[in-house]
Formats: sequence, structure tokens, C-alpha cells
Amino acid sequence: MKRTTGALALALALVSCAPQPSVGSAATPTASPSPTALPSTSPSALERQTWARVRSVLPPGTPVVPPTWLPPTLNRSRVELREIVTDPVDPRYAVAYLAPDGATMVFGLGPVSADLSGRTGVGIRVRGVPAILSFPFSALNDRTAPALRRVRWQEGGRILRIESERFSGDDLLHVAWSLDEAGKPTPAYAYARAKPGVCAGAAPDETVRNMVALAGGRDRDGVLDCWALEKIGESGVGIASWADLPRASGLRIDRVDELGGRREVTASWRFASDPGGPWGPAPTRIFLVGSDEGRWRVHEVWAAAIGALP
Repeated sequence: MKRTTGALALALALVSCAPQPSVGSAATPTASPSPTALPSTSPSALERQTWARVRSVLPPGTPVVPPTWLPPTLNRSRVELREIVTDPVDPRYAVAYLAPDGATMVFGLGPVSADLSGRTGVGIRVRGVPAILSFPFSALNDRTAPALRRVRWQEGGRILRIESERFSGDDLLHVAWSLDEAGKPTPAYAYARAKPGVCAGAAPDETVRNMVALAGGRDRDGVLDCWALEKIGESGVGIASWADLPRASGLRIDRVDELGGRREVTASWRFASDPGGPWGPAPTRIFLVGSDEGRWRVHEVWAAAIGALP
């Protein structure tokens, strides 16, 4: 299979440290659909058969990760198995979905270069493990020209990828963040929620308001309900230190933007006292809020938004 290598990544800094506090009122956010929204379309019989064949012939334990959400323009009845290698040492597959205009999206397992020369990238997390969305620098200048976008990650030492030359980086993020969680890697830190529903809201901005209100309240279990389990699984319960920050007031929701099916909620507030470190007395942070157990929870907290991806 032909591979296009990438290279040096400009991985955007994801400042997902301790949570941020606040209380108060804010601007009216844009409406957001339920985090349990259904896939764009249902899997076709051919799609189910294709993935069933992949699972049946590959060695036991090989990660096979089909999509649940796909861009509506992809035809789920036009699926091609382009590669299948059953070698237990180096198993591979490549499954392609086709759109009427010829655009494709490929889901693959097997070696692909991590070199990002001539490319840039955004560090993310897929199925609870580190991943990178990469694309050529040229895509920043011409978002409509064909350019290979790729999400790449590893599970059990195997490299997986989702790639397309025509669909946007935002589409690939949405697909990657909606993958079925069955069989995903075991998290580094296991956690069972002690106070479900204390923070996680029915809307992205509600979760952010609750999280900021919990700052300085010493309620660590309440704060942990704000965070998605995949974030806790990677970072551990230390991210509940948000509860130890100073109290916050004057919360303002400045923006709610969509990113890969999740929401970037930009919020500002004031601390009762300067917490020191990178915070400052009146911080502005971007909360990446997405689906987690049927509610909106925080996946990352950043100092800068990722913004629209080519």
C-alpha cells in the first residue's frame, strides 16, 4: 500500500492541567446537540460484513476499530477492503469508504511513518491513548486542495490510522473521537465515579459553569465528575487539584465553538486570590467538552483554542 510520510509536528500545546474555577453569569452560548446524538447514518450490510471479515481472519487480540460516526457524504454501502494481511507478527488491514464525488476515507492498521517533515500536527487522544492529527503545511494555505490528513495512534504496539486527502482535519477528529470504545487499551489509572451528575451537564457550557463553581471548594470527587474518564485514565485523580485553587467569581462564557463534534468553550473569570503559576488572577481558558457516559464532560483545558482545522 502506498504511504505518504509526514514529519516534524507543530503539536499545539494542550494545557490540560488542573481545572479552572468560577461562578457567575455569562454570555448566551450557542445551542449544542445531545452528546448521545446518533451516527450520521447507520452501517450498511456490506460495511458490517467487511469489518466482520477483518475480525475473523486477523490474529486474536489485533485491534480492529471500525467507525460509528462518518461524514454524511460518505456512502456506507460503498466500502472496499483494500488490504488484509494475516501475518501474526505484522497484521494489516485497510478499509476504505467512498463518497459519490470520489473522496475516500481509509481506516488502517499497519506500519506508517511518524515522520512529519513538511507537515504539521495537533496532539490529541484517541480511545484513551495519545494520537496526532497531521496534515501538510500547504493545507493551511489552500484548504480545498487534496492533501493527506491523517490521525495516527498505537494500541498494543500496533499502529492505527484514519486518513483522507479530501475530508477535513475536523472531519477526521469527529470520526476519531466517535470510535467505538470496545476493546480500547486499559487506562493507566482506573477510576469509578463517586459523585456522578454533580458536575457533568446536559450542555457544554453547563459543565464548564459547574466546574468553575467547584474551584476552591475542596470537593475532589465533585471535580472529578467534570472530567471525562479518558482524561482521568491518562492523568490520574491528581487533576482534581482544581478543587484546591482559590474560589472564583465573575464567570463569563465568551464563545462556544465546535471542534470535531466536541465543543471548545472559552471562559473567563477572576480568582479570589492569585493562585500563582501559569494561572494569573483573571485567567481565560478553553475547555474542550465532549461526550462521556451520555453527558458533557471536559476532555482538556487549554490556554489557546485549536480553531478551524483544514
